[in-house]
Amino acid sequence: MILSLLAVILAFTPSVSEAGTVKIMPLGDSITQGYRGRDSYRRGLWLKLKEAGADVDFVGSMKNSFMGTPAHEDFDMDHEGHWGWRADQILENIDSWAARFKPDIVLMHLGTNDIGSHQDIIETVTELERIIAILRKHNPGVTILLAQILPVAFSYANIRIMTFNDALPELAKSLNSDKSPIIIVNHFSGFDATIDTYDGIHPNDSGIKKMVIKWIAALNKVLTNTGISKDIVY
Repeated sequence: MILSLLAVILAFTPSVSEAGTVKIMPLGDSITQGYRGRDSYRRGLWLKLKEAGADVDFVGSMKNSFMGTPAHEDFDMDHEGHWGWRADQILENIDSWAARFKPDIVLMHLGTNDIGSHQDIIETVTELERIIAILRKHNPGVTILLAQILPVAFSYANIRIMTFNDALPELAKSLNSDKSPIIIVNHFSGFDATIDTYDGIHPNDSGIKKMVIKWIAALNKVLTNTGISKDIVY
């Protein structure tokens, strides 16, 4: 399965780079949006992409962090991260966002609030499937980087998070296509919520670095001429 997925990714790479500026939509909840006075993974990712010469444009209707501005504003701040939102709430709005921005790549980290709200895991996975369908309606060639979400510092929740994460590779396999690849990005593995978050849920500086490395490893497969290594060291 892994080898066949890599073949799809490699085959897809030229079509992404030949499109000119690549529109990337960070899509998710508070982990994507970030809190006032703090940075999210979006800043670190943007800076690394630009440092490597990648021609990218972050897109979305949002700009600020929750309750204010981030610690730094020296990056492309556009995004679709919504503090406290579940997948069903994103689903209610994705049609208008996708129609407006038509992203080439979507960084989807969703499910944390669904787990916290005790939503049915199968229903949440189904909502992700419907979100992907709407994104494809507006851009049939969109690439989805689908996150296996971060752990939290509460063991009871992590049991459900692991169950949710285990369902995502099968979803990706069932929906993956040459034209519109779905790439799993495992943000759960190697992340320690007791040291990589500032509140048990939201990444601190060390957690942000880990997220950026994972996103970069996936993006480096679909963006050519970036010079980015998946083993990048900060």
